[in-house]
Amino acid sequence: MWRLFFFFLSVVYLVICYSCGNKANEHVYRQLSSWDSMIDSMPQLVSDSLEMIDAEDLDWPNRAYYGLLKVISDDKTYVNFASDSLINSVSDYYRVHDPKHNNYIRALAYQGIVRTRMGVRDSTVFEPLREASKLFLSMQNPDPSIGYLINYFLGNIHYTNRSNTVADEYFRKALDYARQEWDSVHLFDTYLALYWNEMVPKKIETGKLYLDTLSSFYNRLPGKDYFILNAQSIYYDVLGEPEKALEREKELLQITYTQKENIDLSRLYYNISDRYTGLGQLDSAMLYAQMAIGSMQDTTYRQTYLYYQNVANIAEKQGNLSLSNEYLRDAFSLYSESIKDRLDTRIVELEKKYDLTEAENETLRARQQNLRIVIGALLLVIVLIIILMYAWKVRRTTKLRLVQAEYKMEQQELQARILKDEAGKRKWLLQLYSHISGRLAFLQGEFESLTQRYISSNPKVYYEMEKILKNTDIDLRDITKAIATDDETFYAYTRLKDEEGIFNATEKMMLMLLACNADNRQLATFMNTSLESIRVRKSQLKRKMQEKNMDMTLFHE
Repeated sequence: MWRLFFFFLSVVYLVICYSCGNKANEHVYRQLSSWDSMIDSMPQLVSDSLEMIDAEDLDWPNRAYYGLLKVISDDKTYVNFASDSLINSVSDYYRVHDPKHNNYIRALAYQGIVRTRMGVRDSTVFEPLREASKLFLSMQNPDPSIGYLINYFLGNIHYTNRSNTVADEYFRKALDYARQEWDSVHLFDTYLALYWNEMVPKKIETGKLYLDTLSSFYNRLPGKDYFILNAQSIYYDVLGEPEKALEREKELLQITYTQKENIDLSRLYYNISDRYTGLGQLDSAMLYAQMAIGSMQDTTYRQTYLYYQNVANIAEKQGNLSLSNEYLRDAFSLYSESIKDRLDTRIVELEKKYDLTEAENETLRARQQNLRIVIGALLLVIVLIIILMYAWKVRRTTKLRLVQAEYKMEQQELQARILKDEAGKRKWLLQLYSHISGRLAFLQGEFESLTQRYISSNPKVYYEMEKILKNTDIDLRDITKAIATDDETFYAYTRLKDEEGIFNATEKMMLMLLACNADNRQLATFMNTSLESIRVRKSQLKRKMQEKNMDMTLFHE
């Protein structure tokens, strides 16, 4: 009894825990959904909120959702990605457990985005975005924000690879989706991408149209003024207006420290120095050139030698040849290092390309390919042989069935002729039986007249004669039972199947006699009844067969 009681308590406890767990999971999911709705407008707030949750305490669906929001918020708050393991785990979860969910498409898109941020340039960036695009196009009610995300970064990949025409197609699709979702940030980012895509091939007029649109966003979107000023600076520099370009660069320098994105000051200083050089203001150009070198964060950058070369060129124009030679030596040393790095990289690429083991692997793969082709051809030949054998078998079976059908038809024709002959014979027998029954009727009359003589004089003889007449009458009436036939014989004569057993023995006999062309008089004689009774029986039989939708050919006179 106590064991049963404790078992019951355990079950109740588990149910309560499960219920509480479900409610907790639902609460977490609602909280994550709430943060998801504000992740575009307040990514830093979402990032800070996510830090308050321990992902290890979440169930798997919420943990995957948490991971996705963590990646998105990190991307929007300009966190440098060192690994793509988190977004890979999120994508793997949705691919296995919920491949039709919008979050799976978002995870695939951010796989490509994270790898782009990491500097990856191979197909592992493009493939997840392309898969996300396929899934997005198959959706019945696609989310335009996801469509923007996919097409924007696909365009960015093609822009990086100098495929400007293809990039333009994707950026225009991204612009359409940004308009559908009424997202000003996405609109700005897309117009900026379209602008740079036009400026690379020096399409100045089209670029000016996009630049005017970008300029209309000035002081309207937080953190976007830097990109507008930078775009204007490049535009004026291309037009040959260094004064206006310099103005934009100085404005950039003023807002750099308020910019959320990590800006490379060394490049900004280098650009300002270049603008001053174009204006002939060498002292200012030298100042910013040296500031560019002093603010460099990545000394291993391949183009670092250009910073030193810039100082050397300015010093030469100032007449300070010793300083120019010093920086030229540094520039040459850095250039040599960059050439060595590029050569080492090229050598590794060539070694990979012409490696003997790789060649052997290619030969082995070619042999395997040829082997697969031979095996495929043999399998195809075997399949063709099987098909031919099957076709021959089917043809042989069909021919055999045709012969059997012809034989069966001949048997039926022979049986029909036999039945026709037998019908003629039965017709004669009917006539003979009619004559015999007539004679019996005459004898019956004579017997009746004779019996009248013996009723009083010899009653014993009378009773014996009356018994003989009565037995004869009974024999005639029971003739249908004496010569009753089976279903096979009945079908052979009438071509009627009595599967439901609707006919009795007398009706079957009547139908068989009709099949032998017996008229009403012969039917009455054979069945030892009157003509009127025969007509009534035939009428009843017709009605019964009509109700069953049976063939009425036997009744046609």
